[in-house]
Amino acid sequence: MSSRPPAPAPRPLPTAPVAPPPPAGPPDPGSPDLLHEARERRLGLFFACGTALLWGLLAIAMKVATDDGIAVIPIVWFRFAFSFLGVAAFVTWRSRGRLKILAKPPPLALVAAVLLTINYIGYLEGLERTTPTNAQILIQLAPLMLALIGIFLFKERMTRRQGLGVAVALVGFALFAWDKHQAASLGGADLTSGNLIIVGGAAAWALYAAAQKLLVMRGIAPQDLNVIFYAVPTVLLLPLVDWSAFVGISGGMWLVMLFLGANTLLGYGFLGEAFKRLPAWQVSLIITLNPLITLAVMRALEPLDPAWLPADHVGAVGYLAALLVVGGVGWVLYWARARRR
Repeated sequence: MSSRPPAPAPRPLPTAPVAPPPPAGPPDPGSPDLLHEARERRLGLFFACGTALLWGLLAIAMKVATDDGIAVIPIVWFRFAFSFLGVAAFVTWRSRGRLKILAKPPPLALVAAVLLTINYIGYLEGLERTTPTNAQILIQLAPLMLALIGIFLFKERMTRRQGLGVAVALVGFALFAWDKHQAASLGGADLTSGNLIIVGGAAAWALYAAAQKLLVMRGIAPQDLNVIFYAVPTVLLLPLVDWSAFVGISGGMWLVMLFLGANTLLGYGFLGEAFKRLPAWQVSLIITLNPLITLAVMRALEPLDPAWLPADHVGAVGYLAALLVVGGVGWVLYWARARRR
């Protein structure tokens, strides 16, 4: 019996050519995601500018308080106590169990809290001996010191461009110191001792910031750390507070004290909100402008000549020096951002 040949396989039916997908156009500016992103960016800019404004006014308000006769320790204690109550209330409202960190705080957090206390006291002691603009310019040494600490502690590298920024800032510091020495309203001894104390306060802040960075890298929430950073100085300084400093304070001075406490609480609160919404380098660049805000406010108030305004002479060289300091520090921060990209 003969076998039949196998039937031929059916031919595939022709298919219509598939058109390539159209090129992706620009995203719809009205899409919910882009609108949310734009809103978050605006909020971030608001919080960063708010921090710069608060810190720009802080030196003036503290100088007004010390010129009124309130001692340094009571002012610093009041700022920490006010901020601790505010942060503790916020953290408790969010999650009551988060206050348990006070029962067993990390040892490094305790060290950081002591360093922050030294920074607050050193800055205010130096401010009491000098002027608001002088203190605001010199304290800009702190981020430069932190950059140097990062080289050794976090194995970061400083590029030539960042080195140029450091050099420009150092020239600005030198010019500003020369301009203040020319001011007849300030004694040389007070200026020298005040400057040295502020530099010490800047060094304490740089070490505090490095310790805080290590703690955050370990996974501890920044607000939980703030509870420790405010609670420890509140307890440490309590025996040193001269309570008579709060007796007989005028209503206007109580407003200044409340502003100092709220400034500390809101300044760091705004800073945290800004970091959530913007890159760290953008926030840092905006905050670096706070010495220029101090200079601008002092300059704007001079024609009004209010009785409470502290004397603070700044010449043309001083304004140029301030721009060099802020520009140099900003240059370092900008190129630190560029290197990480």
